[in-house]
Amino acid sequence: MSFLSAGERAAVTGKARVFRGRLLAPDDYLHLLKCGTVGEVIMYLGRTPSYSSYFHGEYSQDIHRGEIEGILSIVPMLEELPFCRYLGPGRASLLHAWGERFDLEVVKRVLRIIATGMGDREALRRRVSSVPITLADAKKLLAAQTFRDVIEAIKGYPLENVLTEPLRQASERYSGGSVNLFRAKMAMDAFFMTRILSAGEKLPGSEGKGIRSIFGTRADLINLYWIYRGRRFFAMSPEEALGITLPVRYTLNFETLRSFAFAPDIPAMLRLIQECPYGAAFTTALGESTLEVSEIILEHNLYRILWRAATKIFASGTSGVHVVLAYLILRELEVKDLFTIIEDIRYDYDKKRAREFLIHPGANAFTAGDRGMSWQ
Repeated sequence: MSFLSAGERAAVTGKARVFRGRLLAPDDYLHLLKCGTVGEVIMYLGRTPSYSSYFHGEYSQDIHRGEIEGILSIVPMLEELPFCRYLGPGRASLLHAWGERFDLEVVKRVLRIIATGMGDREALRRRVSSVPITLADAKKLLAAQTFRDVIEAIKGYPLENVLTEPLRQASERYSGGSVNLFRAKMAMDAFFMTRILSAGEKLPGSEGKGIRSIFGTRADLINLYWIYRGRRFFAMSPEEALGITLPVRYTLNFETLRSFAFAPDIPAMLRLIQECPYGAAFTTALGESTLEVSEIILEHNLYRILWRAATKIFASGTSGVHVVLAYLILRELEVKDLFTIIEDIRYDYDKKRAREFLIHPGANAFTAGDRGMSWQ
């Protein structure tokens, strides 16, 4: 990839910084958690610079939850598009590669619908009509009733080579009951990470370093998560757990991952993991070391580490497309927090407890006198 001119780098970086300045502040989160209904959440969001263009005047207290989720889910993808006009084809393709992960989520949701018989295909159709997917034939995918139908939907698309075999195996093992889609999901995650890191490696200077920092961190966390889940929940052997890791590495090299996978038992593995740079993910919500971490807490801890990695890009003072991707990641994580808040309100969870599951460190800070999050 050729170098961006100083003016081009300044343009995309300046726009990313402006957009980041519109993200929700900690006080916004506290106001949202005080809302009594989901409708009040939407009315509040409609008054913020970050969401006023998505939830404007006609949205009322009666807005359907599915419509809310549909709008929120496409916000990061819609905000990717304005940056592309500032970039040449190579860097624009990097942003498109980032957006492909949301296409993968559509494929994963279709697979879950087929496997469980539960899910909202209409919501997926609305999503695809707003932001078309590029990794499959959308019409065939959304109509798919079997795993072999999904194989037909990805024929001739980039996913064909990596997903056909896991889906063929899932189809052979599926008999109307439950089926393990872990390897299919693993194949899609590996597809995304290798694709975006391969493109990022071609970038010069701080841009390439920034991409490796953001997505290398994500690769490390995925590898840790897969080894942990493979050993704990799927009774995988150490060889199997190590074999499902991504072909890309960052801070955690092969030998380090091997030591985790070949630990004699789960407590020993967790003790080793807690000594690595990402050990904070394997703690309770109050920062306490533990040998058993609930999966929902672990997942949110991983997201918090990604939030920190993206925030460091802005603090670095560098300019380029990596700053845009750092913003898009922060936006994506903010949307995840909004989903959490909406679910907390919808099911009337304890608001103080709910803050433990928010990603933004300012958003889940406790009031004076309470214990804070030690991972900060």
